[in-house]
Amino acid sequence: MVTNRRRVLAAGSLIAVALVGAGCASPKGGGGSASNVNSVYTDKGRIGEASQLKPITEFCGTTPLKVALADGTGDNAWRKTARAEFEDEAAKCPNLTVMPYSDAQNNPQKAISDLKALVAQGANAIVVFPDAGQALLPTLKEAYQAGVAVVPWTANPGGMPGTDYTTFVGHNTINDGHTWARWTCQHLGDAGGNVLFLGGTPGNTQSTTEIKGVEDEFASNPACSKAKLLNEPGKPIDTDWNPAQTQRVVSGLLTKYPKVDAIISDSGDGSVGGLRAFTAAGRKLPLWTANDNNGFACQWQQIHGQQADFNVVTVSSRTWLVRLALRKAVASKENIADNEPDIVNIPVYEDSFDQAKQPKCEASLPASAILSAQLPPAKFKTIYN
Repeated sequence: MVTNRRRVLAAGSLIAVALVGAGCASPKGGGGSASNVNSVYTDKGRIGEASQLKPITEFCGTTPLKVALADGTGDNAWRKTARAEFEDEAAKCPNLTVMPYSDAQNNPQKAISDLKALVAQGANAIVVFPDAGQALLPTLKEAYQAGVAVVPWTANPGGMPGTDYTTFVGHNTINDGHTWARWTCQHLGDAGGNVLFLGGTPGNTQSTTEIKGVEDEFASNPACSKAKLLNEPGKPIDTDWNPAQTQRVVSGLLTKYPKVDAIISDSGDGSVGGLRAFTAAGRKLPLWTANDNNGFACQWQQIHGQQADFNVVTVSSRTWLVRLALRKAVASKENIADNEPDIVNIPVYEDSFDQAKQPKCEASLPASAILSAQLPPAKFKTIYN
């Protein structure tokens, strides 16, 4: 256990990278600040690729463990999908017992009491989505010091891995910015064009680190030499990750800018509203980036049939990262070294230019469904009820 704790201490410098998921967390779920985005890679050994992830069967061990998922809120499709992934992953280890799901209903005090209750009921390992942010940190530390493996994921509670909790699992938001910008510049080609970056809630660190990646790619990639990012330096355009608000914001942008050739967005759900704004204005749809979302893919299929040069790319909405968080927690309690990355570079999931990665629309599922989840097809039919 001492080895594991020492091993994760270095991950503290990476906390700023992994932040609230677009459209899937409350604004309180974020942490860190835009000012530290230049120092988040001081320990690149903690960052890795999805291809480096391993099956949980390597970490199950033999000790019977009670495992729990403590959510800050469970009221949307993203959270329901993540819960199903957590339960599916735990079922692969016969020695794991899944405790009742904990939903704090966006109430920080309930999140604190839920965690205390799980510890009192004998939880050995708890995976936490800390929407309450630093308000939850003392309770996380209390559970950790009581011998519970505590792994916050995606939302940053602050604190230090190895001191306040076991480790932190998240995604590399700066890399998302690079991915989207690289694809955009490639397909704008020599003609270049005007580009807008749409973020989420005001000041959230996910969007401010993503635009850092976008700006770095624009500055260093020769393919971007003719592309122009219209945002003020370092400032995403706020949309609250909400489709209606995104539609209003984009409508205003279309009035301001007579020529928009590409939209870089970090929300598939919000992007549906942006598409509506272009359609309502009678404007040609530009290149568009997002994270995967069933409604966004279905909109692409509908529009692409009428506008063949409307193209999109998405990265995975990464609900499967909860599986990695569970593996880290279980491995810690079983004293099994887990050298999987803590921070993951999220891969491209859909690319309308790639015949092997065409956007996927499942009409039988809600628009908010996350099809990049690592779940059996039959499971999708049940989790959104």
